[in-house]
Amino acid sequence: MNTVFSKELVKLREAAGFKTAYAFFHENGGQEVLGLSYRKYLLLEQGKNLPALARLTRLSYALRLTPQGPEANGLAVAWLRTFAGDDVYQETLAPLIAPRAEVKGMTPMHEAMKKNIAEKRYFLTPAHFRAILSSFEAYLCHQALSNESGEWKAEDLAGALRIEKAKALAALKVLKAAKLVKEPRKGVFKSPLAGMQLDAPQFNLLEASFRARNEEYHKRLVESGANEWFAACLLRADAEVFKGYLPMMSLNMQAAGSYAICKKTPASALFMVESRITKLRDF
Repeated sequence: MNTVFSKELVKLREAAGFKTAYAFFHENGGQEVLGLSYRKYLLLEQGKNLPALARLTRLSYALRLTPQGPEANGLAVAWLRTFAGDDVYQETLAPLIAPRAEVKGMTPMHEAMKKNIAEKRYFLTPAHFRAILSSFEAYLCHQALSNESGEWKAEDLAGALRIEKAKALAALKVLKAAKLVKEPRKGVFKSPLAGMQLDAPQFNLLEASFRARNEEYHKRLVESGANEWFAACLLRADAEVFKGYLPMMSLNMQAAGSYAICKKTPASALFMVESRITKLRDF
């Protein structure tokens, strides 16, 4: 028997690009990350069980929802409606947590873009991410080869990425063990993920050290590059209402992937696209 919560959970899981419950569970790291067995997760989707309220945050991150964004709030409301029952919810809780009318949602264009991106997404598991962040060289080799459909000799890749050949070989060995690269011939490597929209695990579901290491590698890579373009916007907004912008900002970042190519051209290069919101003052 489906419930309001189970229907919302399945809808958000499919919208994120996880076609099956099995894919969602295992590509997010399984029981180690989600804190429940696959059988118990299936009961949630089947409406036969309701998760502890404290588990909603973990599920929201696994669904790639923006914290306190419209979809994450919708999942929480679905939990409350299922827990309390519709009558009690409508009479007692709904007036307290009704969404603010001025919060803007996705435009039809953004909804269409989101659907198109979801169909091409490949979810990196926590095990994949551990391999990618095992060293700066592994991080850099993964970024390069996942954007390349051809094969590369280790020494040529090391030269292009400005790293030592020995360190490149060690990194490629780690990536190969994690099935992030293949070695069709000895010393020659290629990625099976070229052309995919790669989605990394949410940091909130991983060890705290991963965020620091990713930021360190990210900083090293950016500092070794050159600025191509910069834009900034300073505005005053209601913090709660402004959260409605975060899903669109995240989606626009993902849309940059539509420009990705997998073959070298006379002007091809690796680019880093960043987005950041900084709260300056309470004012």
